[in-house]
Amino acid sequence: MFLIAFTKKRYAGTPLVVQGPGAGADVTAMGVFFEVLKLLHYLPR
Repeated sequence: MFLIAFTKKRYAGTPLVVQGPGAGADVTAMGVFFEVLKLLHYLPR
């Protein structure tokens, strides 16, 4: 099971929570890390 909570101004009172079955801590962390790297590509520099 994995859980990620996003706390932003929009979700100040109730953070956006993503959870579900995982493939193990290492594999899940690597997947999340690479998704964040892909998102960084779209942000202005």
